[in-house]
Amino acid sequence: PDWPVVALGEVCVVNPKKAQLNGTSLNTPVSFVPMVDLNENQMDFVPRSEKPLGDVIKGYTYFRDRDVLLAKVTPCFENGKAGIAQNLRNGIGFGSSEYIVLRTGENVLPVWIYLTVTSPEFREEGTRRMTGTGGLQRVPTDFVSNYQIAVPSVEVQQEIIAHIEQEQTIINANRDLITRYERKIRERIG
Repeated sequence: PDWPVVALGEVCVVNPKKAQLNGTSLNTPVSFVPMVDLNENQMDFVPRSEKPLGDVIKGYTYFRDRDVLLAKVTPCFENGKAGIAQNLRNGIGFGSSEYIVLRTGENVLPVWIYLTVTSPEFREEGTRRMTGTGGLQRVPTDFVSNYQIAVPSVEVQQEIIAHIEQEQTIINANRDLITRYERKIRERIG
């Protein structure tokens, strides 16, 4: 109860401007991350392709290392497609125009923001706020910018994240074990 509660847009730059790239050569290789490369309910993703800056600067979404990418289109948003950009070529990435990019300030960690935008509460509320018709619904950027989040100190964020990561390690080990046993069962039945 003593943590400050603020709008997401107060602790993050939402959809940073491409003007930050002014002066960068259009021949500079950058990572290109289509929607298919972003995972569901998994923070990490691997940038698989590169393109010259000049090929992607128009028509695609700009981001940098440590930015949080959030799919805004249905069904990707509801399915938890989001991730933290890292290991981008020259620290620069471009991708789907269906991303909302969240660049954290010094008072909040990217993982804290990722955990917020992938939480069931955020996704449920965002789904209720979607606009558009049929299969082309999108969560509004204003919803994301104005969403209220608790922001403890960076030290407390780090403690909570470390605890979550320990639990995630156990979960991942159990998933691997389940996969192995399913394979053994199929081999014996098959």
